[in-house]
Amino acid sequence: MAFSNWAADVARASRSAGWWLLATLILALSWFAGSLQRDVLLGEIERKARQELDLYVSHLVGQFDRFAYLPPLLADDFRLHSLLIAPSNAEQRDQVNRFLGHVNAIAGSLDVYLMDASGVTQAASNWQDEPTFVGRNFGFRPYFTAAMQGRAGRYYALGTTSGRRGYYFSYPVGDSDDPLGVVVVKIDIDTLENVWRDKGSELVVTDPDGVIFVSTRPEWRYRTVGPLSAATIARIRASRRYPDAVLSPISYREQRRLASGARLLQIGAPGGAGYIAVATDMPEADWRVQLLVSQQVIAPQVWQTRLFAMSLLVLLATTAWLYAARRRRRRERDQERRVAMEEALVELENRVDRRTSDLTEANRLLRHEVEEHERTRDELIQAAKLAALGQMSAGINHELNQPLAAMRTYADNARAYLERENLEQAGWNLQQISELTSRMAQISGQLKVFSRKSSGQRLRVPLQSCLDGALRILRTRIEHSGIELVVDVADDLYVAGDMVQLEQVLVNLIGNACDALGDAEIKRIEVTARRDGERVHMQVADSGRGIPAANLAHVFDPFFTTSDGGLGLGLSISHTIAQRLGGTLTADNAADGGAVFTLTLAAWQQERRQAGRGER
Repeated sequence: MAFSNWAADVARASRSAGWWLLATLILALSWFAGSLQRDVLLGEIERKARQELDLYVSHLVGQFDRFAYLPPLLADDFRLHSLLIAPSNAEQRDQVNRFLGHVNAIAGSLDVYLMDASGVTQAASNWQDEPTFVGRNFGFRPYFTAAMQGRAGRYYALGTTSGRRGYYFSYPVGDSDDPLGVVVVKIDIDTLENVWRDKGSELVVTDPDGVIFVSTRPEWRYRTVGPLSAATIARIRASRRYPDAVLSPISYREQRRLASGARLLQIGAPGGAGYIAVATDMPEADWRVQLLVSQQVIAPQVWQTRLFAMSLLVLLATTAWLYAARRRRRRERDQERRVAMEEALVELENRVDRRTSDLTEANRLLRHEVEEHERTRDELIQAAKLAALGQMSAGINHELNQPLAAMRTYADNARAYLERENLEQAGWNLQQISELTSRMAQISGQLKVFSRKSSGQRLRVPLQSCLDGALRILRTRIEHSGIELVVDVADDLYVAGDMVQLEQVLVNLIGNACDALGDAEIKRIEVTARRDGERVHMQVADSGRGIPAANLAHVFDPFFTTSDGGLGLGLSISHTIAQRLGGTLTADNAADGGAVFTLTLAAWQQERRQAGRGER
């Protein structure tokens, strides 16, 4: 009985410990979820804060750039030079005072004033105000020292006369090696704070010594982010930068630095307000600008996340407990079904095995069919290659007939000139034979070009030179046939293409035109070319009967011909060459009779040539 009670106590203690452990785990996970949410919110706040900080810094830089040009511009004014040379001239002083007041009103600056080489203000825009800068000595200011050393000066300080904060731009008047004096433009700093007020965040700008001089929190102004040394305080006092300011340090403690560079700060007494701080430097003014966003803005969302996570985990734990209890109740009934399920599982496994076998066989047949398709495709590709090679071989035989006829004519002419001992003419004919043999070699070489993939490189080709090469092959045929040849091709027309292939196209087109004029009463061939933007259009027109309408759609088909002696490959090859060169070749009939073939190619441009060199 005692053992039974002891076992019951142990079971109750175990259940109690389990519940405590579960509660602790739920609290830990809820806290962790809130921490994750806090990190996400910190990242989002930091991103927005950096955007706002960049906007504000851009505004500051824009304000500085707006006034930075003014001192150098005023320093060149002859009136300022005249006053510094003759400071006792009252009329000149009055003129400069009014001029500086006018400039100050137009520019929107706080004050504009002129100091001599000793630092005494000789003229100022506030010459009528009380107190005025006129007669006061500001030679202790660093911006005066910088300008007297021949360079532009910049400085921030509280005005010793007006007591207003301002940013000073200074510039030497006269020779930079020995200035006559210094002209100064002071702009208002208060507006920089007003831009940021009521934006839900705090703005802090510190100087190189860590003194806060711009802040949306007035109580932070002229406080330091850390203790200053006695030497630093003495230097600041000597320049009268912050007259009468205590310069005491503010409670400024860094809690944690985020990986992105942002910091979590606590400003004020222990337990004071926490802030998320992002900062950037302004090298133009040697300032450090910080934007502080209160951490309180994320606290409600963090606690909402923790409460939500806790509620969700409690709900999940309750659901799991209910599910476990239900499983216990169903366990007995499941035991009875287990045998039936095992039998069904065996049957299912048998079906899976049969289905797997069927799928394996189907997969094998599919692979076999794919292999058959691949072999068929390879055979088709090989057949297409052989057909193309056969077409080009027949085309080369067609294209070589005309050069061979010309060579025969040149050879007969050379033999006749040799019999007459006219060696010069005989040599010229032999030279033409040599060039034709070279041309035949180039034409036959096209078989290799058409049998492989083109490199795609296009060079600068003059159309007139291509036409001259084609006419050298066909000139004898044209003259013997009594054909009038009219050529209108400018010498400065250049296309992007291949010289040999274009000559082959022209030989085919002009040769076909000669064939079309066999029984025509008027035998005339016109070759014209013109440029239209980035394209060049070249036309070969004849005065024959034209192309029947039924044949226009088939003139470029391989082996299509209406001539008894032709192979029907010339136009097909020419059409292929035009496409390879990125152009087109079309056929049509002229309105007054005869066929017109139009070859369109890309015009050569200087940019194309330079791009081609860069690629090579």
